[in-house]
Amino acid sequence: MNYSNYETFEAYRVHLVSWPHGVKFNNPSNIGTISNIHKLRDALKAHTCYWAVLSPAEVKAHASKLDTHCSAREVVRKPQKK
Repeated sequence: MNYSNYETFEAYRVHLVSWPHGVKFNNPSNIGTISNIHKLRDALKAHTCYWAVLSPAEVKAHASKLDTHCSAREVVRKPQKK
């Protein structure tokens, strides 16, 4: 998963719900402290943090939001490595 471009997940039609408070949203290998890694692991095991499927209306709203940011010439995607 490309955490830097998480906002581009409309293609997969899923999103993460309830990422643990105090843990920076990042690739798990870059979280940094073992304490924060344990918080994320525990939340995933307890299903308090989980993947949820987006409805078609949510996908459409998300795509519209991205289009608005692009129209304003805001960077919405970090360039990927080639």
